[in-house]
Amino acid sequence: MASLLLSVLRPGEAWAASVSADRVRLNFAFHSTEMAVCDIEEIQLQVGRHWTSMRLRHPAGASTVSGLTLTEARNLANAVQAVRIQWWRGWLAPRVGAIRSVHDRVAELADPPKFVDADALSDIRRAADTAVEGLSARGPDAVPDDPGLGMLRRILEFLQAPGDARNKANEAFVKGELARSHDLFDEIEEWPLTDEQRRAVVIDGRRNLVVAAAGSGKTSVLVAKAGWLVQRGFRKPSELLLLAFGRDAKKEMQDRVCKRLDTATARGITVSTFHGLGTAIIGHAEGKRPTLAATAEDNQALLDLLDRIVKDLLADGSLSANVIEWFQDQFAPYESIHEFSSWGAYYDYIRRYGIRSLRGEKVKSFEECEIANFLHLRGVAYKYEAPYEYSTATAERRQYNPDFHLPDHGIYIEHFGLDAAGNTASFVDREEYLRDMAWKRQVHAENGTILVETFSHERQGGRLIRNLVRKLAAHGVTLASIPPDRVFAILNEQRRLRPFTQLLATFLQHFKGSRLSFHEVAERVRARGGGRRAEAFLEVFRPLYERYQETLSRAGEIDFHDMINRATDHLEAGRCRSPFGYILVDEFQDISPSRARLLQALLDSSPGVQLFAVGDDWQAIHRFAGADIAVMREFEQRFGRCEEIKLETTFRCSDRIASVATKFVLRNPSQIRKGVRACRKIDRPAVQVGLPGDNGNSPLKEALDRIADDAARHEAESKVLLMGRYQHLRPNHLGSLEKQYPGLRFSYKTVHAAKGAGADYAVVRGMCAGSYGFPAEIEDDPLLESVLTAPEAHPNAEERRVFYVALTRARRMVFLLAEGGAPSTFVRELMEGGYDIEVFGRLPEDDVHCPLCKEGRLQRRENPRDRTVFYSCSNRPYCERWERPCPICGTGLPVRSDGGFRCRDCGGAIEACPACDGWLESRMGQFGRFLGCSNYPACNYTRNLWKPRAEA
Repeated sequence: MASLLLSVLRPGEAWAASVSADRVRLNFAFHSTEMAVCDIEEIQLQVGRHWTSMRLRHPAGASTVSGLTLTEARNLANAVQAVRIQWWRGWLAPRVGAIRSVHDRVAELADPPKFVDADALSDIRRAADTAVEGLSARGPDAVPDDPGLGMLRRILEFLQAPGDARNKANEAFVKGELARSHDLFDEIEEWPLTDEQRRAVVIDGRRNLVVAAAGSGKTSVLVAKAGWLVQRGFRKPSELLLLAFGRDAKKEMQDRVCKRLDTATARGITVSTFHGLGTAIIGHAEGKRPTLAATAEDNQALLDLLDRIVKDLLADGSLSANVIEWFQDQFAPYESIHEFSSWGAYYDYIRRYGIRSLRGEKVKSFEECEIANFLHLRGVAYKYEAPYEYSTATAERRQYNPDFHLPDHGIYIEHFGLDAAGNTASFVDREEYLRDMAWKRQVHAENGTILVETFSHERQGGRLIRNLVRKLAAHGVTLASIPPDRVFAILNEQRRLRPFTQLLATFLQHFKGSRLSFHEVAERVRARGGGRRAEAFLEVFRPLYERYQETLSRAGEIDFHDMINRATDHLEAGRCRSPFGYILVDEFQDISPSRARLLQALLDSSPGVQLFAVGDDWQAIHRFAGADIAVMREFEQRFGRCEEIKLETTFRCSDRIASVATKFVLRNPSQIRKGVRACRKIDRPAVQVGLPGDNGNSPLKEALDRIADDAARHEAESKVLLMGRYQHLRPNHLGSLEKQYPGLRFSYKTVHAAKGAGADYAVVRGMCAGSYGFPAEIEDDPLLESVLTAPEAHPNAEERRVFYVALTRARRMVFLLAEGGAPSTFVRELMEGGYDIEVFGRLPEDDVHCPLCKEGRLQRRENPRDRTVFYSCSNRPYCERWERPCPICGTGLPVRSDGGFRCRDCGGAIEACPACDGWLESRMGQFGRFLGCSNYPACNYTRNLWKPRAEA
């Protein structure tokens, strides 16, 4: 041991030091401390004018021994270094083999033979941590005759920033692979791959997600990936599985593989649909392939089967009451009129759910529909809103039409929209309503007719039908259920059975696809507040499901969901092992939870299986078919750490289309963000909105004329893709368009069917508001939420993506046509949101909301008898508001302007009525011409235009 006393003491510095075999002890003024020699990172001498200090750097900082002579400092430093070298020599000797092994793996990162994914880095890091056993010091600069120290130092440097080491390694790998595979990427497709596509191929982690833009060459990347893996020797052809979602997509992928890869490689690669894969797995595990039920591929056959099962349930005495209850009062989600803010909002609800009685009447409320259905299913004859048997019409009041008349019993039923406190809905004049209610009671009292009253609060409390039974019984009305076969006939006659079986079929598909139990579905229903309606549905669905499964079992058949689920079970149970080492999935945004589970089982069945998924969450438009966009958005949480690569160059759309489509779809903040660059540049707006014009041309003709003019500048024949949200928007004269527009070739697809297609020009019809508009306003039954994936928070999230698909089908220009109705919210957003678009036709600023219901719009109509023009609410027959035309031109609609009105057609100014929301028009009276209100007789305001005789 060496000991040196100091003659000078400085604050915070040691005044003495001693060195043992593995430690250095430092003595301070009032304490002492020790450090392990293996923790010493560096020894420094600081030579002063009179004294020298020795500074020892270590992980916690630095310690200094002061007040030494130069000789003392050198002796102490040499002593520490000698012990340090001796310690490291002893530590390294038994570990040099392990250190060399780890060092070689770290050194390989300078020029890696394959892409280093996050899992591989973790393996190296764990091995390095084990090799150094938590050492923090770099060791002495040299240990005589010991090669291990340099290797150890490199390992310790790697552990300081392993992420940086991985990034550098992968940069080197990608750069090298791009050079080594240059010829392959130039020749594998018709056109050389772009730099972006090449990087997507050679970035090759354990899990890879390619987020692609529309028209960015996703299939080209998949095929190139397969060819690269085989050519570079990373995988054998037999290890590759390419998965598609449908037969057409599978065939396209298979054709591309055969065309672009050599014959031996193409033959060895497996291209399959998920269902085809499921069949193969079941066949391997069970010894024979299953028989697919005809109902699995024929939706009509499935619906026919469910029709028969519903008929059987009606004939089953223990179950028929459940079916009848559904059609009587659970056929749509019940919402009280008191929950709405306007008549229009309530009428939208009535129309959205198609609330009609089982006799087909358009009733004014859900509650009236329930009463009508109850009477019909109990064999009670009734008339809806028929004229009262006594005349009540006066100059001020129309003939009284009670809600229901039971002619066989001489009973009238009036349903009043009052809550338990006697209040009307907020938008209904309570005092006027109560006066009208009292008048009706008085009429019946004066004429001696029987009036039975029902109220909204009875339905809100679940007592409406029960109370009605009691009230009718008090007047001698007996009730009996009609025979099941008659119920079935009624449902068929009124076309109620097929919508119900369609709901059952959709629920069945999602129930099986989600692999939920009945208990789990019931829990979801309760959590969502499904109430009695959801319970009633499950009471019908459960026996139907059991009979459906029994039908398949007796036939020895399975459906597609059984195929996926059974295959997954076999893999998870180890009854089958996947031979595939690399799985490539196209259109990943369309994956369902059950397919995702099958995919995970494939990945888990063998070690080292890699996944390469390509998709575009902006084109996720198949939620109703079971797709769950969350699988792609939560890729890492489900499948592990991944490499995310983006394909942001579109070869299809022009820049002016791509910018509009990108801005539009990203209004939903949940979409994965990516920038989209277009190869095709144009110098004017490429998205055009067509509205009804003043020149007599329809928006479609105007659009096709513009397309023909633009196409004339191109030598080649141009393709025009006509699209609609629904099949009924297909033009009837599609076959004659090519005669009218030589040089153009026309086709029609729904937007869903057009996904993946492209044309020079796209024309999207039906861009109007309404149930079958775009966005579609048809309401999905809330019952489906208990088996569907979680709905998205952003309004019209999926419809926005469907619209994005429509926008991105065109190479040159896309036309959005709002024909036959008010422009949809999407069109209004484009027009008002600063988008790069062009509009032709009449702008929609003059659309007039109905002053009564607020939600409807006043639409121009003609009286078929005398061809006179009038304007009525789009919500008719629910809303009875109508307006007279302009008193100047006789055809236009007066609209509010500068305190008065102006005609939308002729532009004439019209004076407003000072007493109401009408306008004044000239009329001839007994004494001469006067101004009267357009709302007469509701408003009696007049003003004379003639002068008294005395003034004449």
